[in-house]
Amino acid sequence: MNESVLTIDVEEWYHILDSGMTPPIDKWPELESRLECPLDEILEVLERHSVKSTMFWLGWAADKYPALVRRCVKAGHEIASHGYGHVLAYQVGHKGFYEDILRGKKVLEDIVGEKVIGFRAPGFGIKDGMSWAFEVIKEVGYEYDSSVFPGHRGHGGMLKSHLEPYLIRTAYGPLPELGISMVEFMGRRFCLFGGGYLRLSPKWIIHMGIKYLHSNGRPLIVYVHPREVDPEHPRLPLSLFRRFKSYVNLKSTLPKLEWLCSTFKFITMRELAEQVK
Repeated sequence: MNESVLTIDVEEWYHILDSGMTPPIDKWPELESRLECPLDEILEVLERHSVKSTMFWLGWAADKYPALVRRCVKAGHEIASHGYGHVLAYQVGHKGFYEDILRGKKVLEDIVGEKVIGFRAPGFGIKDGMSWAFEVIKEVGYEYDSSVFPGHRGHGGMLKSHLEPYLIRTAYGPLPELGISMVEFMGRRFCLFGGGYLRLSPKWIIHMGIKYLHSNGRPLIVYVHPREVDPEHPRLPLSLFRRFKSYVNLKSTLPKLEWLCSTFKFITMRELAEQVK
């Protein structure tokens, strides 16, 4: 399965998880919006290289920018769900998670006029021992998931998860799981392909990591956020460690995205999910 998939988690600059400095949802309408311009830049890069991505839209952002969602559809990109209110499943519990991801699905389907089948939990926030979350994802009606981070992570992380796409058996039927790509070195798992991991990693190491994945028959799954191509976006007053993770090397994201799109051929998550047996 030597495929490559480019995914965009479409959310605002202040949608940073698990920090007391993150404003609550009722304050979001008061904050400066920085979504349109960086997403436009991403769309331009994708169009220039004829790349079709999968865009995991936050329902709250889609509610605010329905025309932008439709423009992404018109450009040929797959629309998938990132939930509605950017919640962590283990914080809101079964009922809260169900309500949030159902709402996110309905908002997107009302905008695009077709079924939304893909889901990714904010922050890849599903941990070991949370099998109930996959039951909820399938129960709501999603047909594939991309919420698993198969390694160490501040929020989320499933250390014993498969490194390749696999099927999760639920009471509502099988759910293809398309977890984030990881490489192994000296018995440890490392991510090089999204967020701060992508920004921090030199391009030659990323290239080696991609060759490693494909030589082992595993797909490349890349993820970026619009705020990561906007070096001038406002900053939240985070701790020193979180500031480093969230804001380091922002100027490197767009050139790396350009390089990836010019070097590799990408399919959508929907297409990758169809290959999981």
